[in-house]
Amino acid sequence: MSSLGDPPNYSTPRTLGLALVSILASLAHFVLGALDYGAVSRYLGLGTMLLAGLLLVFGVLTLIRYAEARDAMGDPYARAPMYATPHERLTVLVGVGLNAAGALAALAWAAHGDWPTWHAVAALVNVWAAVLAWRGRPLPERV
Repeated sequence: MSSLGDPPNYSTPRTLGLALVSILASLAHFVLGALDYGAVSRYLGLGTMLLAGLLLVFGVLTLIRYAEARDAMGDPYARAPMYATPHERLTVLVGVGLNAAGALAALAWAAHGDWPTWHAVAALVNVWAAVLAWRGRPLPERV
């Protein structure tokens, strides 16, 4: 947990990286879901593209939070609610969950799809984003 005066959790380069890598993973899943749409199952293709849409929304919202946190750091009047907000933990859970689901979907496609190497690369991008989300979690308050 951050104390007043520390940079907000969302203002770190890790948060920027999480946002950009999640957006990259979503674009990879959109493209690969469209290319391999009928290879295994149409429902798996639609599910992958839906998951890509959720990853895109997560990435864009995280990018917006990063920009807001960086802007708030220049505010001459400190805002206590900027620190230790309740949704920080939820952001970690959603980031890890969506990217883990994306990695599992990509591995399923790699096993049965027409573009296995590219699906494996997309899975690695999702694992990278999940690690960034996990490392960006707020730490418990020190006593």
